Amino acid sequence: MSFLPSTQDGYLPYFLLFTVFLGFTHAIISYISAPDVATGQFRGPRAPPPTSLLAHVYGMKNFYTVLIRGYAAYHLDNKELYALTMWTFVGVLWLYVTEFVVWKTASFKNAMIPYLMAGTGLVWMWNQREWYAR
Repeated sequence: MSFLPSTQDGYLPYFLLFTVFLGFTHAIISYISAPDVATGQFRGPRAPPPTSLLAHVYGMKNFYTVLIRGYAAYHLDNKELYALTMWTFVGVLWLYVTEFVVWKTASFKNAMIPYLMAGTGLVWMWNQREWYAR
């Protein structure tokens, strides 16, 4: 399939495309489903009631993130874009860790997927930055 990135240099582009798929799916869900579905990760003891506005803002955040990661999947040799893509994972970790630890609006269990995906992405990109962003 010619539209997919080459695996010659590794599988990081495929991981990024997988996160694009997940994020884009969630962005769509944030707009077409009930707010409690889109904001399911935020069910901590001090979580606000789910609203359409909160779901839409969260969906738009996901949309911007997938744009960056999708473009990066095909241009990992661009150092600035590589760094920006790493920052998208830092941002996700920051969001969920602070919501869990500081604000108590997210539970660890409900935010497990974002922790795993963002943690994996950040560690993978950090360890491979010299290989890709030459």
